[in-house]
Amino acid sequence: MARSFLKLAADVPCLEALGVRELDDLFAEPPRTVTAQRARLVGACYVVPLPGTPDEAGRQHEKPRGAGTGLLHVERFGRGGWPGLSARLTHPRSASLAARAWNLACHLQAHGVATPQLVALAERGASVFGAESVLVTRALAGFVSLREFLRTTDKRSERRRALHSLALTFVHVERCGARLPATNADNVMVQRDDEDCVAIKIVNLHSEQALLRERGLSRSRLPSVALTSFAGGSLRRSRSPAEREAWLVALDRDVGTALSRRERLEFLVRLGFTRPRAAALAARR
Repeated sequence: MARSFLKLAADVPCLEALGVRELDDLFAEPPRTVTAQRARLVGACYVVPLPGTPDEAGRQHEKPRGAGTGLLHVERFGRGGWPGLSARLTHPRSASLAARAWNLACHLQAHGVATPQLVALAERGASVFGAESVLVTRALAGFVSLREFLRTTDKRSERRRALHSLALTFVHVERCGARLPATNADNVMVQRDDEDCVAIKIVNLHSEQALLRERGLSRSRLPSVALTSFAGGSLRRSRSPAEREAWLVALDRDVGTALSRRERLEFLVRLGFTRPRAAALAARR
């Protein structure tokens, strides 16, 4: 009999709270939930309302079932081939690609990096290349992609605060040993609203405050930044100087197309480059 596995977040009492009757319903396309008629495919994820979530007209079609209301992102992963085998053999060792994403998100949250709130992890049909799997997270309310934020925000002070917060996030990623090669301006999200988002969990606040003091910044003045893609990610205690610079330069190249030369210079300095090296990189296009 094929092995199945289900893990729920602490604030989700049971699978039925998500509007799902059985584990296999999460693997359907779209997921078989009581709100399936309102599900939509966005990229590789289905966006599915929790039971009790009002529709666009404000109508509530069913009662909440214990997991609150709002939108879920449901992402399905195959067994993964070589990436699935790599997830089983490298740190953090994970039985599936969805489990690897779950484990990386937990590690990042514990080190002060914001991610979407984890809701559920489902696996079935384990093999040497890992299991077929599904990851369920809460949608980030009030956030837009970094690319969209830079494209639509003209006020220099708002852009500067967002870039400061972004640089702090990447410093945390470096310090906690996470390798996230898929990070780019489309899957880094910036908080556009001033209200706090319950989907953000930054549990190592003391560490973050110490880093902010080190950088001479105030947390209350910075928007939240959340990472949403962990594809190809892993944990490694050390990264060679050449690897670190290659990763940061790639990030700068992706983000920097929407920045002025001065913004690029400030951003690169906050990432840890010396001012002469940052100036040389900022001059490139």
